[in-house]
Amino acid sequence: DAVYCALLGAAVALGASPVAEVVAIPQPVIAATGIAVVLWAGLVLWLLVKLRIRTALRMVMGVNFPAALLVALCAAVAGTLLAVVAVLAVAVDIAIFAASQALALRSLPAARAA
Repeated sequence: DAVYCALLGAAVALGASPVAEVVAIPQPVIAATGIAVVLWAGLVLWLLVKLRIRTALRMVMGVNFPAALLVALCAAVAGTLLAVVAVLAVAVDIAIFAASQALALRSLPAARAA
């Protein structure tokens, strides 16, 4: 998730101008979103180092589900069918990450009572 977010965020931040041409969102908002996603990637790595895996997975999954919804809503303002499909594909991708995190949580051994 962290590597994906770092790569996607950097691509969005660096390509904010052409992206702004196909979606009805201002270029500075797109660039700031890309930068925020790169920062999120760093936070995900930090969470994995500092927290128990179960806690880190819950936190990241808890952000990914609403993020998928927000990205899907952005598709509503996309200017072309191709842009709508591309933005929806990213939303689905994020939702799949969240679902995989939910599956990972289910497969982890139950926490032991201390």
